[in-house]
Amino acid sequence: MEYRSWYERNIKTSLLGFGAMRLKTVNGEIDEAKGLALFDYAYKHGINYYDTAMPYTEGKNETFVGKALKRYPRDSFYLASKLSLGMLNSQEEVLGFIDRQLENLQTSYLDMYLLHALNKERVKLIKEWDILTIVKRWQQEGKIRNIGFSFHDDYETFTEILAMNDWDFCQIQLNYMDTDIQQGIKGYEDLVERKIPVVIMEPIKGGKLATFSSSIAEPFRRLSSASNASWALRWVGSLPGVKVMLSGMNEMEQLVDNLATCSSFQALTSLEYQAVKEVKARLEKAIKVDCTNCRYCMPCTVGIDIPGNFRIFNSFGMYNNESDAHWQFNNLIRHSTSLTSCIECGKCVEECPQHIQIPDELKRMKREMTFLQF
Repeated sequence: MEYRSWYERNIKTSLLGFGAMRLKTVNGEIDEAKGLALFDYAYKHGINYYDTAMPYTEGKNETFVGKALKRYPRDSFYLASKLSLGMLNSQEEVLGFIDRQLENLQTSYLDMYLLHALNKERVKLIKEWDILTIVKRWQQEGKIRNIGFSFHDDYETFTEILAMNDWDFCQIQLNYMDTDIQQGIKGYEDLVERKIPVVIMEPIKGGKLATFSSSIAEPFRRLSSASNASWALRWVGSLPGVKVMLSGMNEMEQLVDNLATCSSFQALTSLEYQAVKEVKARLEKAIKVDCTNCRYCMPCTVGIDIPGNFRIFNSFGMYNNESDAHWQFNNLIRHSTSLTSCIECGKCVEECPQHIQIPDELKRMKREMTFLQF
């Protein structure tokens, strides 16, 4: 296993980290036998960084992770969890949060503690509820050892958060398709400049960079028989400031493949970087509808989220990932009308700067994505 030191600190983490968020469930409960087998195999093969959070798996994730890790010596791994402000309503609720987590996880301390999924709105809460004072007190009390944050917003917000504290580490989303979204590669470079250890989430873009078609992956196959996921991990791991790549492995096959990549890790060569560039270009050309998300077509007369549907259609065209399309679509229809409600009034077509024949494209989406329950 490749291990990386956190600059001058006495911390050395496995490059591959175990993200517990996507553990498989059966009838709403974590599949314990399967989950424990994954943890045992990961631990036995050198993974020493495990990431969880209270909201994951409908509030059951920390308890399972605590049970799984309790079987190993506490000083043999790093455990990360998060202060999930999205599930809290007051500063008073924050104050008791860490003790609930330590009980769930059956431990007296957390090695890594993150302010979870920060964005503009949560920055306001950090200030309003004096969150940094609270977590620093927990650090002084020995309940947490390193304070960081995970992030989902734009670069401007990222720089604001970065300036708020002397952070011990930071967790960001980054992969070869997402260099210009959220904080992007610029945010990564800012962290490296400050010698802030970087933990990467979504290095395989939630599995999307593992599932696209063989025709798109052809530049990879010319050079190697390695999996698409392996190429994605190697792109991220080739960034020297990256200390951990979190992968949400819920099948043994995924774990074994990722371990093979990271156990004898090789940075990408210049020729391999060119292959990644070619694959990225092919993925970008595989979009179904040339929608720019300008939203001039909105609001729809009958309440369809037109850009939202095209975003799902384009993602499926690029990554060929049915499970991800299901997840995106189920979230979308909670807040909007099904595309089958289109009355073809034509108002959206009149407003579209790209001159997209929107009713026709919605029909095409229905024809091509028959696995969705429209």
